[in-house]
Amino acid sequence: MGGFGWWPIIWSLALLSVVFIIGYGIYAHGGTPAERTDTALSTLRSRYARGELSEEEFEERRHRLEE
Repeated sequence: MGGFGWWPIIWSLALLSVVFIIGYGIYAHGGTPAERTDTALSTLRSRYARGELSEEEFEERRHRLEE
């Protein structure tokens, strides 16, 4: 490898690792706030339909989500 040794390979792997970690973080926690609210609202509606929440609890939580 000449005078450079293993350092270019080590730094390349370190850089790729950082890029991978950042990319995974964006992928795993991605989505817009509106998409997360839609999912939460859908879950809330399902729980209300199953009878897990009273009408008052449902309305209170729905109102908080839509703020």
